[in-house]
Amino acid sequence: MTVTRGLRSYRDLLAQPGAAGLVAWGLLARMPIGMIGLAQVLLMRGSGESYADAGLVAAGGALAYAVGAPVAGRLIDRRRPFVVLIAYGVVYPAALALLVVLATSDAPLWSLVVVSMASGASQPPVAPTVRMLWSSLVISSHHSAAFAFEATAQELLFITGPLVVGVLTAVFSPSAGVIAAGVVSIVGIAGFVMTGPVRHFLPEPHQHERHGHPLSTLAPPMVRRIVAFSVGYGLAFGAVEVAMPAFAEAHGGRELGSICLAAWSGGSLIGGLLAAGHRPADPLRSLRLISVLFVVLLLLPLLAGSVWMMSVFMLIAGLPIAPSFALTYGMVQHTARPGTQAEVFGWLSTAIVVGVAAGAAFGGSLITRSGTNASILLGVVGALAAVAVVMLPRPAR
Repeated sequence: MTVTRGLRSYRDLLAQPGAAGLVAWGLLARMPIGMIGLAQVLLMRGSGESYADAGLVAAGGALAYAVGAPVAGRLIDRRRPFVVLIAYGVVYPAALALLVVLATSDAPLWSLVVVSMASGASQPPVAPTVRMLWSSLVISSHHSAAFAFEATAQELLFITGPLVVGVLTAVFSPSAGVIAAGVVSIVGIAGFVMTGPVRHFLPEPHQHERHGHPLSTLAPPMVRRIVAFSVGYGLAFGAVEVAMPAFAEAHGGRELGSICLAAWSGGSLIGGLLAAGHRPADPLRSLRLISVLFVVLLLLPLLAGSVWMMSVFMLIAGLPIAPSFALTYGMVQHTARPGTQAEVFGWLSTAIVVGVAAGAAFGGSLITRSGTNASILLGVVGALAAVAVVMLPRPAR
């Protein structure tokens, strides 16, 4: 019944003028986010480089994206999104094309890392744009469904992106995934900027004002709390994600870890449908409850004894993820300073990337020394840290 209500909420959301085009083109334009990490690794391996070198190239792009996301968000807040997105939409595929050229011409590793960083820094800020536009595009009763959809869309990207890259690489060549990411970005951005909400949006006069130092956007206490919360969740994601291939390797084959991760994302998708049909009266209280539930459910994978059992537990453990982010997106809308929403959403992206990187790095070390469960427990610690953040006394707005 709740899932049906969630589907009905999504249907009503897409029926709003301009919403369907924004969603469709926005998803296509964001598809490279779910493609590029694996695509870069496969490109490097196909060029004869080691996994260590491939990891450096992919990490360079991720780090630059983490640093550049708030900058891109600030530009969206203060300039016409149409203009900003076109600029990013030109630079990003050009950087990916150069990466392919360098990788296939035996260029030095440092040049590949630099170009990968350029591509990460120029990743078009589609997600912050969409999240900023929802508040002005749909009526308040549809805001919960809009942010639940945003949280669910992230899972769709990270499920379909790697699958597309894997198929293209197998059918064509190791460079096909990176090339496809560039082409998809060009087509997606071209369609996205021509949608009515993006083409016609103009920042309010106050959005042109300077907000002081570069971190002034984080001044509202609840904004800082949401960013810290996102780091904790990111730590959980990174630690658990690196544990799944290691677990699968001990239970039938490393490649089976993708089944466990797909189940985790599938659980989040189901959670997103549940969240779409629910409009909480007190978002902070709901976030406290859901984040505690995430900690409890994340203990289940410690009990798994096979890949299939792990997949079931991961499906269950994923249920709170999309609802958690749906709540944080709505809280950003209500607590961020006027004219800074896109930048705050950029900071959330940065927080998650930083957390994932730390979780993967420390989790990998724990797996080597103490086994898979140690990395899963690190994920539980990250989720507990997020709980601790939201359990602090309610701040003044």
